[in-house]
Amino acid sequence: MAARIESVLVLGAGGVLGRRVTRLLEEGLPGARVVPASRRGPAALGRGARSADVRDGLSLSRVLGDIDLLVNVVGPYDYDPKPVVEACVAAHTHYIDLAEGAAFIAALRAAAERAGAAAAGVAFVPGCSTVPGLVELFAQGFARVDGLSAVDAWLSLGTRNPPSVPLLQGLLRPLGREAPGGGRWYDEVVRRRADGRSLAFGRYPSGLAGERVRIGAREVPLRFHVGFDRAALAPALRLAAPYLARLSDERLGQLVRAAVPAVRLVGRFGSPRGVLRVEALAGGRLAEHVEVVAVSEGLDVPSAPPLWAARALRAAPRQGGVLRLFDLVTRGDALAGLAALRCAVSEHVHSDA
Repeated sequence: MAARIESVLVLGAGGVLGRRVTRLLEEGLPGARVVPASRRGPAALGRGARSADVRDGLSLSRVLGDIDLLVNVVGPYDYDPKPVVEACVAAHTHYIDLAEGAAFIAALRAAAERAGAAAAGVAFVPGCSTVPGLVELFAQGFARVDGLSAVDAWLSLGTRNPPSVPLLQGLLRPLGREAPGGGRWYDEVVRRRADGRSLAFGRYPSGLAGERVRIGAREVPLRFHVGFDRAALAPALRLAAPYLARLSDERLGQLVRAAVPAVRLVGRFGSPRGVLRVEALAGGRLAEHVEVVAVSEGLDVPSAPPLWAARALRAAPRQGGVLRLFDLVTRGDALAGLAALRCAVSEHVHSDA
């Protein structure tokens, strides 16, 4: 039986990414009813919106009765996913989120298994965004690389893209904290060529457990890095990282809320251009890479994977349990989807590897 996706609830639809996810679903999922939702509901989102709190299972149960798919865009993903998982399984509602943290994804996976998602035929697709979703999906294409030893990923963020408290808080929270294998996140800045330019990046968590990616029968280290279109920002974050690591979540949230106006002002001197480059290394040498450049709407890149996953769930036989983006979407389909969003996409095999 085909998975029935006739109605989609976007929880967190009033946020920066939530508005984009909602728009992309409305444009790209013909015939589906897309319903916005947030804690404030109609008061914030207008007539037809629904009120629900991702931490309150009862409020979720009240709004999921006629919903086939829930897309959770409530970040930062630092809460217990158990209420939303149990509500989705009870309502037989598929679930997608944009979580970027390994801890949240692991907790959701465990909650889905305990709730019997697979037996109920309810699919959960966490991390359905740039990381870990797109990076992990692109890495699957490296299965053909002989002697594959590591995958490097480089994400450059356009500073003119609109900031929000959840986005900024999620970006800053890992900085200065201990990284698997030693060192701390963003403890050094490296230069890397991407989009034809030399850009500055710092080491950052990928959302994958142990910072390792499984490609076929192999499991290799994944080294993920984040930078910006303005080179001075990466060194500034490196200097701030030890201090940010000492802040509580509450104090960091207060700091971010106070900083948003200044971030918007600085953003006027930046660009919306975003770059994602994923590389295969064999014996320490570059063997292959794929690069995506979002020229004008960089935030459409992390917002688009939920649409592709929703289409796949709609078209494929019903399946349950926790899935990865690459279980539903091929690398070619993802690149085609990004090209449709007017991103420049390229793949290259390096013959001297």
